[in-house]
Amino acid sequence: MVFIAFIVVASVFAYVALGAGFFTTQKTEQTIYSAVEQVGSVVQITEPIMVQASADGQHVRYIVVTVKVPPGNNDVDVERIVVTVSTARSIQTYEGATWWHPIESGGGAEKSVFWYVKIPLFQADDPLVPEDQIIGQNQRFFVELKPSDAVPFTVERTAPAGMRPGSWYEV
Repeated sequence: MVFIAFIVVASVFAYVALGAGFFTTQKTEQTIYSAVEQVGSVVQITEPIMVQASADGQHVRYIVVTVKVPPGNNDVDVERIVVTVSTARSIQTYEGATWWHPIESGGGAEKSVFWYVKIPLFQADDPLVPEDQIIGQNQRFFVELKPSDAVPFTVERTAPAGMRPGSWYEV
């Protein structure tokens, strides 16, 4: 009789332990799928990052970053990607689709796989523009892209020394 009671108690304990194990496995699986979904939705920066020198060649006038939409996710809302440019002295944020431009793939009805953001630094040519970013020659700067539904990412670059007025440079 004691032996039968022992087997019944052990069976109930095993059932509870297995149930808890299955529950934990299911929650872990959901977490992994959620993480993979978030990482898969991140746009990817394609090299190089380009900068254009100002009219006097002393500052950066434009920063151009090209991004690629990951395979299977051609529906990117660039309006929801916040771009931040910062230096050791200042920070400037750019929001909205105004700054983004598609790079047509020539496929007609297909959505663009590549986009570029052209960040204007107006104060480089017009010192009277208030609250704008200034990046000088040989100065380090950061560009951060923050999609609303994915992981943000940052690139660090240094503006070229000895820039010629109006010229474009890979950084």
